[in-house]
Amino acid sequence: MCQPYGYNVGRMSETRQGMRLATVLRAKRLAAGLSYRQLAEASGISHSFLSHVEKGERRAPPVKAVIRLADALESDRTTFALAAITDRAGSDVGSVMAAALQRGPVGRDVDPTDGGVQIESGPDGAEADLADLASGDDAVREIEERLSFVDLQLDAGIMRLGLGVGSDNPIVLAICARAEQEPAGE
Repeated sequence: MCQPYGYNVGRMSETRQGMRLATVLRAKRLAAGLSYRQLAEASGISHSFLSHVEKGERRAPPVKAVIRLADALESDRTTFALAAITDRAGSDVGSVMAAALQRGPVGRDVDPTDGGVQIESGPDGAEADLADLASGDDAVREIEERLSFVDLQLDAGIMRLGLGVGSDNPIVLAICARAEQEPAGE
């Protein structure tokens, strides 16, 4: 059974919030020739919130609101939903991964379903690179910046992710994907 990890969504890097959805939203809004106020009226989402999301200053809204945006812009719902999910997962993945690395154990023979972090592949010295990363003052931000892919296998409760380490060979890790959320600010 996977061990839950706590994470705090309040630690998400301000500069990385909402950038994927921001890009999609801006491109589609401009292509449709709509102002913030017009899109707000069509989607039922406030124009000020839309402005903040588009500038990457606010986190992506819940998926239902994102679907309303896609519909208002007569765009593909999947594109909008995936952009929003990717944005929302970025901080969660960084926070969960930092907690997992700090909690340990970490290694090539570790079972992720027992609460550890398994190194599935990566360069020699991956364990030392991860230990350095986890002990840093800004581990969540570092993980977010190095993240190259995330593969959630929800049926198995496993999350695989790749972290770039300055080479073409990322460190591929597997951890338990189940997490308990702590209130932001604690």
